[in-house]
Parts: sequence; structure tokens; C-alpha cells
Amino acid sequence: MLAKELISCTVLSGYNIQKDIENARFHSAFFTYEESMINDGLIHLLANGDISFAYSCSYTFSFIPCYHFFYIYEGTLTVTSGSSKSSYSKNTAALFEAGSEITYATNGKCRFYDAFILGAPLRLYHEFLPESIYYKKDSAGASVLWSHLSLISRLQGELSATDIFRISKWFNDILTELCVFIENSSKKMDCVPSYLLSVKNQMDTNYAEPMSLDDLEATYRISRYRICREFSFHFGESPMRYLNSRRIDAAKRLLLTTDLSVHEVGSQVGIENTNHFINLFKKDTGTTPLSFKQAAPVSISDLHYN
Repeated sequence: MLAKELISCTVLSGYNIQKDIENARFHSAFFTYEESMINDGLIHLLANGDISFAYSCSYTFSFIPCYHFFYIYEGTLTVTSGSSKSSYSKNTAALFEAGSEITYATNGKCRFYDAFILGAPLRLYHEFLPESIYYKKDSAGASVLWSHLSLISRLQGELSATDIFRISKWFNDILTELCVFIENSSKKMDCVPSYLLSVKNQMDTNYAEPMSLDDLEATYRISRYRICREFSFHFGESPMRYLNSRRIDAAKRLLLTTDLSVHEVGSQVGIENTNHFINLFKKDTGTTPLSFKQAAPVSISDLHYN
């Protein structure tokens, strides 16, 4: 029985089917499914591919209950299945356990890899790994993730016995690598200077307040160059880029849940210059704040924020 025969899609309210087809690009492959795969000790690939959306989208489809492995190349993806709901941002990997129905929602331009996988080992990986793992290529070290995903993505048609064992090994390699990375990251976080934790907390909670590198230098009596270097080392991006990401995330929420103007939204998240706000927003999402708001269906605020 082919996994492809078990999939069906339902476009959510607020969508035109033709619009959805024009918006999405799928490069997918489907493979054979048998019930014995659930407990035979291997990790089996049921389907996989790269998916991209040009603008806000939300859709639901049905599939056999399985795990999904995601890697987000661009944008933000929200995944919902039953009572489970997770949001993933750029440069994150995740292992998501889905029931027979799953909903994807994007709040702008988005591109990601998705593998539908099944097998007994996945339960233990799922229990150990956090909801999402920030895993940039330039900070992951000698990683197998991207090379293995490339190998898996090339597979088409009937899988040989050797292919099945290779796939299981590749996914075990990827998930084991993420487990080791998480453990090392936890140890690394124990060594984060206390002032950096304070800086990050300040940005998380007071992102709307005026904040510059000069302000941080004056507050913590540490040079801006050292702050930038150490913040980037421990958190994977510069402090101002991190701050702007928090502000844009907050702006998305306001755009989808209020009637505030673009200028008012920018002001409320701490970016008074409207042109600067629009440029930052477009760099993060691939679209302007107004286009982002207009493209979102009425139901998307419910999916993201209720």
C-alpha cells in the first residue's frame, strides 16, 4: 500500500483552492507503508520533500499517524495536530508527533523540509529532544544533518532493502547528532555570563523600550564589542538582530489581532521610524507589514494566538 494513497488535503476556511495551489510549491516523494514498520526497530521514510509558500497560508491534511521531522530554512511554520501545537522559526529542527490530521500555518514567506517517518526508535528521540532546536549551519560544527537530508531527498520510487537500512541509519545519525548538540548546548548555557542572561531577558521582556549597543555598554559597563562577540557566541546571532527578531514577532501578533496602522504597530514594538520598521519586517518575512496583514485569512489569528 502506498503512503500517497493515504493522504488527503482540506483547505481551511478563508482560502481559495486555486490560490493555495499557486502559493505552494511541493517537491515530494512517497514510499511504501506496512504496519510492521511501527515496531521493527528501524526508522522508515513514508514521504518527504521541500515545501515553500510565497505568502501566508494555512491548510489541513490527513495522513497515517506518524512523526514529522522538520528543518526550517526560511520563515516561520506553525504545526497543529490534535492538542499538540508548535511553532518553528528559521534555522530550527524539530521532531513532531502527529495524529491522523495535521495543520500547517505560515505567517508569510516560508520554506522548509518535511519528512514523514515511522518507527520504534522515534519515541525515545521525541522524549529526549526539546520542542525545537536552533541549529544554524555555521554553528553546528561537523554536522551530518544537511548532507544526510540531501541524500534522503534524492530517493525516488521503490526502495531497496539497502535503501531502507540506509534511511534508518541516516535518520538515527541526524537525531543522535541533535541529542548530543542539545546536551552540549545545555552545558554551554551553564557557562553563559550572568550579564548576558540579563541582556537577553531585557530584550525578551522590554523589547519595545529604546535599546542600543551604547545603552547596553553604559548599563553593564562592558564594551559593545565584547557584548556583541559574547552574545553572538552564546545565542547564535548579534544582540541587535535578536532584539529586532523579538520586535518583528510582536509586530506580527499585533498585525493579525488588532486594527492598528503600520506606523502604530512599529511604534508599539519599539521601532518609531516607519520606513525602518517596514524594511526590517520585509527582511524578516519577505513581505511588507500591510501585505502580510492583507494576505492572512481571518482564521489565521485563531491558529496562532488563541
